[in-house]
Amino acid sequence: MIEVSRYRPAFKPDLRYAYATGRIRALESRQLRRQDIERLIEVRHPEEAVRILTEGGYGGELPRLEGWSDFEYMLEIQQRSVIDLLSELSKDTSISDLFLERYDFYNLKVLLKAKYSHQDLDHLLIGIGRTSIDLLKKAVMESDYRGVSGAIKDIIGWVDTVWEGMLDPQLIDVAVDNRMYDRFLSIVVPFGNRFLHDWLRLEIDLANLRTFLRLKWLGLEDIMDQVLVKGGTIEELKFLSLRGESWERVIEAFRKTGYADVVAEGVGHLLDASSFSRLESLSDGLIISFLRRAKLQPFGIEPLIAYVLLREYEFKAVRAIVVGKMNGVADDLIRERVVNGYV
Repeated sequence: MIEVSRYRPAFKPDLRYAYATGRIRALESRQLRRQDIERLIEVRHPEEAVRILTEGGYGGELPRLEGWSDFEYMLEIQQRSVIDLLSELSKDTSISDLFLERYDFYNLKVLLKAKYSHQDLDHLLIGIGRTSIDLLKKAVMESDYRGVSGAIKDIIGWVDTVWEGMLDPQLIDVAVDNRMYDRFLSIVVPFGNRFLHDWLRLEIDLANLRTFLRLKWLGLEDIMDQVLVKGGTIEELKFLSLRGESWERVIEAFRKTGYADVVAEGVGHLLDASSFSRLESLSDGLIISFLRRAKLQPFGIEPLIAYVLLREYEFKAVRAIVVGKMNGVADDLIRERVVNGYV
């Protein structure tokens, strides 16, 4: 099990990234802090949010924003700038390409949910990635796979085959994540960087935990062996052995692991509120803590990757706040989902 609190880099610094590390150190001071997120949650008007984000280093197009709905455009500009920075500073194209592919898989989730829920979800698509949104749309909606990878084609085919038994659109995330992590492992393991491998294993463990708990909640434990991702630190057999067990037994099974709090508090909130929000925020918080420790590496790809991923969590937090404001969600409910995951 990965002991997040004890993470220490165990490899030689990569001096090729000396300049990149200097650039990142300067940019880190402009990231949003917890108090900035709190202030965003409490604002009542878009112009107040513009001021807070401008102070936090968001610039460029911000003065043109007139309503909450305009923030999605602003966030995409900010996300693109971070990915452009990664492409500029990375000395390893296979790794920078991996982070572009993350957006392909995200857009694929949105399009598959749109297809099966018969909704127009184009406003959720992000125009960043290795595959254009137009090509992804043709693959999902028309089964035209020209210009998309074999991995994307396989995911679409698998979801098409099993959709009737899914019942919950969130299981599309499970299906896509399963194939996405397989793809990422094929890149990260040969690369031979402990930080990247540990980060990916942490992501896989948490994805498997969320999948296990969601399937148990929905009574779909019989498909668990089809969707769990291999490559994490938690053995697949552990999850499979807990099928049909009580929630108390599940909590106890993880009590002596690094995921004890995530499982105990996440399950407790699920049983009390029928919501996975606490589980999601605790999962995010664990990864964020891991990434912040990686910034201690003086020279190497670690500070660059940690910066990119932490900015993604920042954008996720801002997006959740904006969506909450647009839909009239109470501040306390927004805070429950955002703050615990962001700190």
